[in-house]
Amino acid sequence: MTEMFIENKRLDITEELSALITYAVDDIRDFEHKQSNFSKTIVLPGTSNNNALFGHIFDARVSNSYDEDSDNVSTNFNPAAAADCIIFQNRMQVFKGTIRLMEIVVDKGQVEYEVSVFGELGSLVGVIGSGKLEDLDFSAYDHLWSYQNVTGSWENVTGTGYYYPLIDYGTVSVAKVDYDIRTLRPALYVREYIDKIVTDAGFTWESDLLDSARFRSLIVPNNQKSLQIVSNKLLEGVQVSTTTIIQNAVDDDAPIPTSLNTLTGNFTYSSGVFTYTGTDTRQFRIEAVINGDYYSTIESIQLGIKKNGTVVFTQVPFLPPTFGTTDTNFNQSFPSNYISLATGDTIELFAKVANNVGSYRCRVNFVNFQAFLAVPTYVDATYGQTITVNDIIPRNILQKDFLSSIVKLFNLYIYEDRLNSKKLYLKPYVDFYDYNASGMVDWTYKIDRSRPLRLKPMSEINSRYYNFNFKEDNDYYNELYRKTYNETYGNYIYNSTYEFAKENTEVPLIFSPTPLIGYSGADKIVCPMYKKNAGIEETYSTNIRILQAKKITGVTSWSIKNDTTTLWTGTVYGYAGHYDDPDAPANDIHFGVPRELYFTLLSGAVNVTQFNVYWSPYMAEITDKDSKLLTCYVKLTSRDIFNLDFSKVIYADGSVWRLSKIEDWNANDPDVCKVELLKIINMFY
Repeated sequence: MTEMFIENKRLDITEELSALITYAVDDIRDFEHKQSNFSKTIVLPGTSNNNALFGHIFDARVSNSYDEDSDNVSTNFNPAAAADCIIFQNRMQVFKGTIRLMEIVVDKGQVEYEVSVFGELGSLVGVIGSGKLEDLDFSAYDHLWSYQNVTGSWENVTGTGYYYPLIDYGTVSVAKVDYDIRTLRPALYVREYIDKIVTDAGFTWESDLLDSARFRSLIVPNNQKSLQIVSNKLLEGVQVSTTTIIQNAVDDDAPIPTSLNTLTGNFTYSSGVFTYTGTDTRQFRIEAVINGDYYSTIESIQLGIKKNGTVVFTQVPFLPPTFGTTDTNFNQSFPSNYISLATGDTIELFAKVANNVGSYRCRVNFVNFQAFLAVPTYVDATYGQTITVNDIIPRNILQKDFLSSIVKLFNLYIYEDRLNSKKLYLKPYVDFYDYNASGMVDWTYKIDRSRPLRLKPMSEINSRYYNFNFKEDNDYYNELYRKTYNETYGNYIYNSTYEFAKENTEVPLIFSPTPLIGYSGADKIVCPMYKKNAGIEETYSTNIRILQAKKITGVTSWSIKNDTTTLWTGTVYGYAGHYDDPDAPANDIHFGVPRELYFTLLSGAVNVTQFNVYWSPYMAEITDKDSKLLTCYVKLTSRDIFNLDFSKVIYADGSVWRLSKIEDWNANDPDVCKVELLKIINMFY
């Protein structure tokens, strides 16, 4: 008996339902892509129950409201959003994921729903959608840009919070020994990016790899020409003391001064008047709040905003005459007003009377005058300013591309928990399989011998060359290396030696590599991320990078400076680079061993690369001369599917195999289904 549920509500199904489900963890023909369970089209009848569960969506006149925080079912059903789905066979769960409504068929008054279902991993990709890294919320890490926070971040490399790596962004060092504070910019940890991507999508996760000390050390540094934060407020003038603006014949029209001004280099200030000094004509949103007291025996008093000395906005109603000299309190606020300002234009708050007649006075006790850009922009951060961490994240990087590159870099399997809803596991290939004999599954007598067994040599499937590629970048040392060796720093090419194979397979990352350099006369090893023009350093916005962080001790005393002012002096620094330790590396975050290093390596191993650790066993197996892919038909019951575990080794016909894919298993009528098995050549490499 087959049962199907949407958001824990039972769907009606037909007796002849054929839910052909494919289960997969890997695709040997496209091995950089990890697979999720999915089904072919399932047709559900338009019963009153199903119509209600799908929100009567078959009726073109129906338009349901949608609340993303409520179950995606009934009157809240949204076909563009994920809805949880579970399929049971004989009361055993054989599928868990999401359901997708693809089409509604109405034929002679009869309604049918054509749906398909996808595993949790497919749901994760769908929920992430077009989200970018800067869409994640890191506001908890907003902090003051101070040398104390810079040096304090080196103390604990934990995979959470922020870290200030010493990276040479160019033009900000003294003989490559002392560095200006402007080269020390906050970076965020890779682990935290992944955690927020997964949890914000509504999932939980578990991973020994991500919890390891090495993975917790991985950071994504700032990659802009300068440390910039989003700013749309370019001025703020505040007055907090009682000041007389106009009084009797002394003043009949005067600017309202401010005693505390926050300027960003786009305005100057003098005697209550702000002058715009920006080079581009821009649209500004102006806001103001004024409170104080006044009296007037004859005339009303006008409050407003002038541009270039001409009134452009006034507060209505005016402050009316009080017919005496007794003060009356007022609190006036200006709604948002938009003004276009070119270089040299002035703006000011003012108070005036029309004819300078009678007795009057206007005093202010508090003024707040602000100008915002109509469209926010990035401006250089100022030392001592609060850093909004979301502003320093590499821009326009899709979350799914970031996650995909981490999967490729570590040859990860992401798979869902069989019972725990929306829980994912992340495990590299080298740790995924259970080779214990007690866990081996015997399928010898489950294979349908009446159907052909097809054995295809992997040489007929695989490519000749496999290119494990970081993305090219044009900073000085990446360009120098590429021109010298005609290859990208950190890349690796694997040659399968298959004589009949011609194709190349690419394993591309969104990250660019980062060479390390040791400058003459300095003992700190740093990442140079700048260009050179005629030998002169130029700041440069680079592609996104991934580095390993570590506090390095025992270097020659050096200083962090703010221009000519020394902020800090010490013998430690916050290292970041592709090696875990620049003095004695034990591992490398790049795929391949560089042909040249731009610093003197004292000791350590340079061959413990991402390819050698996480990819070489996989590649050795699928490109072995005896490697074969077996395609056969296997009788799998609902209990087999319930207990399905791709990490278990399959035993059949005297050989051991890895399960790659189960194709078109019929949930309604379990029978033989197509299975792909990859022969295991060696348990360990």
